[in-house]
Amino acid sequence: MRSRIFVKLLLTLLATLSVALVLMLLVVNWSFQRGFVAYIQQSEVEQITELADSLGQEYNRQGSWDFIRANQGRWPHILESTGLIAPPPPGLAPGSQLRPPGPPEQGPAEFKRPEDGHPAPARADRPAASVPLAHRISLLDVDRKPLAGPRISPGNTHWIPIGAEGAAVGWLSLQPIDVLSDQLARSFINQQRDSFVWVALSVLLISVLVATILARWFLRPIHLVVQGAQQLSAGDYEARVAVKGQDELAGLALSFNQMATVLQRNEQLRRQWVADISHELRTPLAVLSGEIEALQDGIRKPTRQRIASLYNDIRALSRLVEDLHQLSLADHGTMELMLTEVDLYNVVQLVRGSFDHRMQEHGLKLTLMANPSQNLWVIGDERRLVQLISNLLENSLRYTDAGGEVQLKLSTTGSMLNLQVCDSTPGVPESELSKIFERLYRVDQSRSRAVGGSGLGLTICKYIVEAHAGQILAENRPQGGLSIQVQLPQSNRIKR
Repeated sequence: MRSRIFVKLLLTLLATLSVALVLMLLVVNWSFQRGFVAYIQQSEVEQITELADSLGQEYNRQGSWDFIRANQGRWPHILESTGLIAPPPPGLAPGSQLRPPGPPEQGPAEFKRPEDGHPAPARADRPAASVPLAHRISLLDVDRKPLAGPRISPGNTHWIPIGAEGAAVGWLSLQPIDVLSDQLARSFINQQRDSFVWVALSVLLISVLVATILARWFLRPIHLVVQGAQQLSAGDYEARVAVKGQDELAGLALSFNQMATVLQRNEQLRRQWVADISHELRTPLAVLSGEIEALQDGIRKPTRQRIASLYNDIRALSRLVEDLHQLSLADHGTMELMLTEVDLYNVVQLVRGSFDHRMQEHGLKLTLMANPSQNLWVIGDERRLVQLISNLLENSLRYTDAGGEVQLKLSTTGSMLNLQVCDSTPGVPESELSKIFERLYRVDQSRSRAVGGSGLGLTICKYIVEAHAGQILAENRPQGGLSIQVQLPQSNRIKR
């Protein structure tokens, strides 16, 4: 997997860079050609503008274009005066069509006269850029009638006016170049393109090296997480990954460490759970085994009292197994609820009646504080609510000192119904208060065994309350003792 991720990341970076470089090459080549053509054309227009100024000044001195009409030989001299290479002078009549040069051995064919004495026609396939600038300029009068120079097609022509004393007296026409057909220009462009290609290849090579280093650097945290996951799968729950930076990879490492912490804690709880369950089952089973062996050996007589004691031990085991079953259902989210409208006041009265006698036997006073006229109805499972209140009262019965008091309170706050079970001393140490809803947790282990507690009652209460979309919390009372408060959503029904 390591090589696959590395290769994919590297190929992705290289593909992105290659596409970017190709696009840059195309755009730069196209932009350079356009810019090069524009530069050449602008340079030629500036030269033609100087020529137009010179012709305007000459027209002012002569007063007409007769100095050109009468003497065609002056046109090359005028061109040379502005730095342009003039065409050969042999009898090229005004308006004659420009013919590109032929092969070198034939000489300047555009100025060779055939036997009929007229200029040879220009070849249609000869591009303008292969003809010198001076051979692509024509002089025309104000009516655009040819005066000097080759005849140029008006389709793609620059027109530069010739002014004298503030008025236009003639025109210069320029046939623009085609840079793609100019060998020198093409060589220059190809040279620039080749240079860019070499630069692009160098950049690509450097990018490969940089991408390789970056890919390994980016993948290093992932490799560490993979190694940590392998350690976790092998049972090493202390495996952690070093967190560096604040980016997504650091977040991945942090999430892995949090997961490892949770798994380590769950493993510790599982081991503690197994140990506690083994202990809870082993103690009553050992007592039962010893009692039965003593009866079998005749050491003890099977009196009614001893049989009742054995039966109580069996009932305690049955309750423990049932509590474990309820917790298993809650853990898997399969705790069954038969939801109906339940009058919690009646449920509390019913459970209270079953605990009155036992409370008196332990020297405790059980009181109920509630206003029956309030809306004390909830949507819930009556059987589970009875179990909830019974477990809360059972907890107070077992852990409240004789001569104390247990109070049941019912009240409403907004749309919530409050059920409180308050007892007297002793309380729970503040450091242990947040743990009393954990399974198999008991503040005083020895005292819990003496009173027969399994440490699962409050845990079951927590699951029942949460299954009814409620909340449960515990706090110490200022006067001593423990107060457990349950909040459940009210039903819309009003008790009458």
